[in-house]
Amino acid sequence: MDNLFLLEALLLFIAPGPTNALLMAGAAKREKAIALLVSQACGYGIAAACWFSLRPLLPSGAIQVLKLVAALWLVILGLRLISSDRIDASKDGDSLSVVVTTALNPKAFIYCLAIVPVHVRLYELGFFWIVLLVTTAATGSMWLLLGRRLNGGREMADRVAGAALIAFALLLLRPLIAVAAT
Repeated sequence: MDNLFLLEALLLFIAPGPTNALLMAGAAKREKAIALLVSQACGYGIAAACWFSLRPLLPSGAIQVLKLVAALWLVILGLRLISSDRIDASKDGDSLSVVVTTALNPKAFIYCLAIVPVHVRLYELGFFWIVLLVTTAATGSMWLLLGRRLNGGREMADRVAGAALIAFALLLLRPLIAVAAT
């Protein structure tokens, strides 16, 4: 592992995205930061375990289907945040939203399928899984701190996070839209 690998992972997970939007919104509403970070860790841990085990078996078209499922989930969650049906990240059901969103987060499969070297030994994947969890805990904490700084209150945080989720879903669908248009 080299410094470039760590920089790529850090840049990937610090970038705005669905999980970071939910962390920011939850922190702006003064929710429990530890519960949000645990939910994030569970989601990324589940996703990485799946991707690392499925990576040798994955057909080429499967990634497009997974992008579509992830985009659909992001649009649903984004609309919930923007509408009057507020998401309260402190409730058990909405901690589940953080876990599911993180597990479906395209950043997990980008990390597992594109950043982690293809020819690593099976026992080395555990190390990359731990790097994933440490990196996402650090970057998630930064998003929580940003959310705590928001003074616009719950509604603004929900709307900003909802719009970010929908925008991220549209970015995911961009290659699929181009294929469908032709």
